[in-house]
Amino acid sequence: MSSDTPIKEKSSKRKYLLLLAAIFVVAAGWSGAWAYGRSVLASQIDRQLAQISDLGTEVNCRDLDIGGYPFRYEIYCKDLRAADLSGAESTVAGLNAVALVYNPWHVILEAKTPAAVSVPLKGVAGELSWKTAWASAKYSMDSLGDVDVVLTQPELNIQNPLASGRAGSAKVELHLRASPDETGAVDGFVSIDGLTSELMPSLASPVDTRFHVRVKDAAPLLAGADLRWIIQEKGGELPVRLELAEIAMGMSRFGASGDLTVNDAGALSGTLTLTLVQPDGFLKTIQPLFPVGSNEFSILESLLTSLKPTGTDHRGDPAIEFLLILDHGLMRVGFITLGRIPPLFQAGS
Repeated sequence: MSSDTPIKEKSSKRKYLLLLAAIFVVAAGWSGAWAYGRSVLASQIDRQLAQISDLGTEVNCRDLDIGGYPFRYEIYCKDLRAADLSGAESTVAGLNAVALVYNPWHVILEAKTPAAVSVPLKGVAGELSWKTAWASAKYSMDSLGDVDVVLTQPELNIQNPLASGRAGSAKVELHLRASPDETGAVDGFVSIDGLTSELMPSLASPVDTRFHVRVKDAAPLLAGADLRWIIQEKGGELPVRLELAEIAMGMSRFGASGDLTVNDAGALSGTLTLTLVQPDGFLKTIQPLFPVGSNEFSILESLLTSLKPTGTDHRGDPAIEFLLILDHGLMRVGFITLGRIPPLFQAGS
């Protein structure tokens, strides 16, 4: 046997030991980095909860834990509760948040059913349940990027002094992101599929809704700025583009689009183009919302049934078109006053 064999065996053992040592060093370094990141994350959670508390809302979470070693950070929270100074309280059965160690700027959240809200001063209480509820949020160093929220088969039961009942749908989606084709603008999307409600028994079939709004010069919103502060910084008015609002009820569809402004009292002003496809189903649905024998409904019915399609909606179907004027929230179609849209926020808030 060659005398070189022991030397080769010693060399192989040395390489093997060096490899083990390198693996140990990397594992120890990774574990230390993960533990440090966990401590930073825990401190951030404590800091955020303290800031929320300073604003008058106490948030508590039973069995708060941070796990996910070695490649993720997973935050577990059972019985999330929030209560403000007025006595209003909201709860969620559980909340999980997950982010990869090598991509902490993308957080996935999942909520466990149910959630409940109680406002004793107004006598309002409600419970929301669902099959699945998840959200995705992407961050940069100083602001949010894309936010996506999806609930499947949500069901809301609500009680208040005026009415009580249930509403449900097949799916609800919400999306928020910086506009890809207009610098400084923020796009918001909301859709509700298959909406049904005991509060509106006149609904002959489930309702589908779509909503897309673009708020110009609103990039600070994604950094946590208050909407009213942004409006004041822009001289008291902020331009808003309603790209599409649509309600589909069977074969009837009601749509709106146009340019608006919102002032620092939360009131909307501007002009919207309304489109109505096959109005019969729409009239039948909204009639119970008017008092029995309402003169306003009779005028509206006469107007809509006498009109012929003058254009098309966004799907290209023949549609009746007319203008809706908003003057600080007051809505008018021609000489007909339809009511007032509540402010988006309370003045002084």
